[in-house]
Amino acid sequence: MKINRLYGAGILACLVLANGAVHAGTVRRVKAIEFKGLKLMSKYDIIRGSGIESLTEGFAVDMGSLEKALSGNLFIKSYRVEESRGRLIVSLIEKKPELIMSVARGERSVLYELDADHSIISKNNVHTDRVPVLKFTAGDIAADAATGRIKDLFSVLARVRGRNRIVYQELSEIHFTGNGIGVMLRGRKTVFIMKPDETDFLKLKYIVGYCDHEEQYPEEINLSGNEVIVR
Repeated sequence: MKINRLYGAGILACLVLANGAVHAGTVRRVKAIEFKGLKLMSKYDIIRGSGIESLTEGFAVDMGSLEKALSGNLFIKSYRVEESRGRLIVSLIEKKPELIMSVARGERSVLYELDADHSIISKNNVHTDRVPVLKFTAGDIAADAATGRIKDLFSVLARVRGRNRIVYQELSEIHFTGNGIGVMLRGRKTVFIMKPDETDFLKLKYIVGYCDHEEQYPEEINLSGNEVIVR
């Protein structure tokens, strides 16, 4: 019986808790907690609300609360929790943000990070500044059901991301202006007025190359017509 008890304890200590395989109310005391796979998130993004209590020697972990915090975090693609030699190891894979959407509602703005499928993966908690920021108003969002402008822009940007990655990585801010869009690039002051289509993004590539070569950045360049207009 003693051997069986030890064997059972060993199984419990090495149990892998993957995506929901934990029981609410189970509290474990561990010497340390290790997080693996964190690239854009910090461990505090996970610890917050996870039922982890610091002790004199180690931590007390409410496994149900930890699992709820992990499964409820939209930024986490998958995760695994395991215990080894008195340490709790949390391994995870983050989702990758491709866009930030800023929605102005009166004097306040709400920020959403979107993945490649345009699903929301975080709200008011931006993890990177290396993706384009799309600036919309609440009116733009409401009107999109009828106009489809935002959905069309998403589609165009997805194609630019796949076929013209160099330009995509330089996109800083995009907003609607009349029937077109205004685009700003990283480190340049110029606002580029364009049509929201791939042809104008290709024009943008060559015009920006010229501006960079000449080190001249006017306030505005309009690419939306047959002629390039500089202001």
